[in-house]
Amino acid sequence: MRIGLQTWGTEGDIRPFFALADALKRRGHEVKLVYTNVEGRDLSALGRASDIASQSLSSDYFRKHQEHISARARENFRIGNPIKQLHRIFEDTLDPVVDEMFETGRALSAWSELTVVHFMAHPAVSAADAEARPYACLALAPVYPTRHRPPMGAPQLGALLNRALWWVAGRAMHSILATRVNGLRQRAGLPAATDVSAQLLAGSRLSLLAMSPALYSRPQDWDARLQLCGFLALHEQGQAGTLDPSLTQFLGAGAPPAFFSIGSMANLDHERAAASVQAMVTAALRLGIRAIVQAPEPVLEKAERAENIFYLSRAPHAVLFPQCSVIVHHGGAGTTHSTLLAGRPSVVVPHIADQFFWGQLLQQKGVATAPLRATALNANRLAARLRTVLATPDMATRAAALALVLRDEQGSSLACDYLEKIDLRPRLLTAGK
Repeated sequence: MRIGLQTWGTEGDIRPFFALADALKRRGHEVKLVYTNVEGRDLSALGRASDIASQSLSSDYFRKHQEHISARARENFRIGNPIKQLHRIFEDTLDPVVDEMFETGRALSAWSELTVVHFMAHPAVSAADAEARPYACLALAPVYPTRHRPPMGAPQLGALLNRALWWVAGRAMHSILATRVNGLRQRAGLPAATDVSAQLLAGSRLSLLAMSPALYSRPQDWDARLQLCGFLALHEQGQAGTLDPSLTQFLGAGAPPAFFSIGSMANLDHERAAASVQAMVTAALRLGIRAIVQAPEPVLEKAERAENIFYLSRAPHAVLFPQCSVIVHHGGAGTTHSTLLAGRPSVVVPHIADQFFWGQLLQQKGVATAPLRATALNANRLAARLRTVLATPDMATRAAALALVLRDEQGSSLACDYLEKIDLRPRLLTAGK
């Protein structure tokens, strides 16, 4: 089967698609992957490692406008309203590249028998519709309605009120997306969508949630087109077992260090990243512990030097995390699963969107402290949470036990199983779909 994949977002939104592309290729399918990285980074090495045909879109735009996007990100992090935050994210990182995503997605759909799209990449859905090709959606956090759980960030109020909360969430998403989606669809000669969120699900042949069932069990009221496949882990050939010699030497020179990173958030806001790095360094020195700090090179160049602190810009988390004592991270879906797979407890420092959900979930599972909001991060608060983790062996024990469960899961393989069962017969595109 010819399968096209299209995704958009930070590296955490892109790596699972490379993992799925790799698994599909190993099954004998022809695969092409198109990605739009809002940091302007070239991730083609991930494709070359698995011999996957990949194409990066709009990287020049994001590099050219990095300063403006970073300034807007700093403003956005201070906004407490998630609807306003999402609107500004689209305004800065999706709206300017919609047409290129659509045109490239249309060519991808024309080539493909099936396309798999990031659930927020609406131009890819319209591209599949324009070519009358079947598509499947892939979500990295629980965005599909169920009466058994409320939307992310909402309180658990019972089945009846959960339905109402999902309706409200759906209308909020429609208010953000309707003009954007339908403007593109009008230009493409496609019928308008009257309920963007509902019709995204209605039009897809399959909607997958790439989340471990050990963290989120499949709701009983989902229909057969909504499935839980588990985390899509990317195994990078030639890199998975390789650490820089200086890092290996540091790891072997003392007790397991704490690890600190705010992931893609650091690329979007160097000013906040620098303050965060300083908070971690100060906290580590105050506690007398060793630490590894990951941040962009421009931030690290100005960071305080200390004997027990090791700085790096990139490293394979799958190899590094098991050698650390605790992982301080932003709560992105990918980093969260990598931390859990390593069997290490967390201190989560959420900045935006679903990161708050992941932080709360890890706390509920007993493998993390209470989340520390990025806006409240300072050395004192971080040191207190690190002290709690290091003084609570049960937290590390629970994390190790949960890791054993996650390592037995085959998320990419299960996702392939579901995709291979999709009915590929053409469908008629009707108004509102």
